[in-house]
Amino acid sequence: MSLITEDPEHSPRDCSRFRSSSPGKHRHRRRRAALIAVSSTVASLVSLALILWLTLRPSGPRFSLLAATATVAGNATTVVVVVDAALSAHNPNAHATALYDQLQASASYGGVALGAGAPLPPLEQPDQGDAVLSALLTSGAGGRLPGGGGGRALLRMRVEGRLRWKVAAWVSARHGLTVDCVAAMVPSSAGQLQQQGSSSSPSSQCATHVL
Repeated sequence: MSLITEDPEHSPRDCSRFRSSSPGKHRHRRRRAALIAVSSTVASLVSLALILWLTLRPSGPRFSLLAATATVAGNATTVVVVVDAALSAHNPNAHATALYDQLQASASYGGVALGAGAPLPPLEQPDQGDAVLSALLTSGAGGRLPGGGGGRALLRMRVEGRLRWKVAAWVSARHGLTVDCVAAMVPSSAGQLQQQGSSSSPSSQCATHVL
């Protein structure tokens, strides 16, 4: 025989109510734990990326024009300009490898535009390393001899491409790369329709832009 009392503390309890609410509480706790874990992981990754960027922060490469030779030849109606140039690229970073691709060179000599030559091959440059890029550029056949005061002519050369940074197994996104070089060419010989000019790094300047 059971004794029913009006005392709430001693009266039988509705256990079904507690059983039905218990799974809901467990699901809420699991969702909360998962949210905390995901937030902690994201915060850790962001902090790691920020630390790596502040520690490494790759600097842009430095380019210089090592040497260039321009040859102008033709007859009374056709003039062709050929420029053979060599550029030096220096990677100043101690912990990042420079990866170049889609490199394309173009130039103008004495106001005569030179058509873009064949694309330059991809290049992987180790940290604090140097590399040499060679380009052979030719103008279309025309009837104008490149001008220049005192037999001199100005060479403007541009290299465009893509640059990525590699640190261990991590590789950055591609960045636009533009290199502009200007050099004063001093002819070694001159004629009415033939002349040859040459230049080396002391008389040239290059500006490098990384986007």
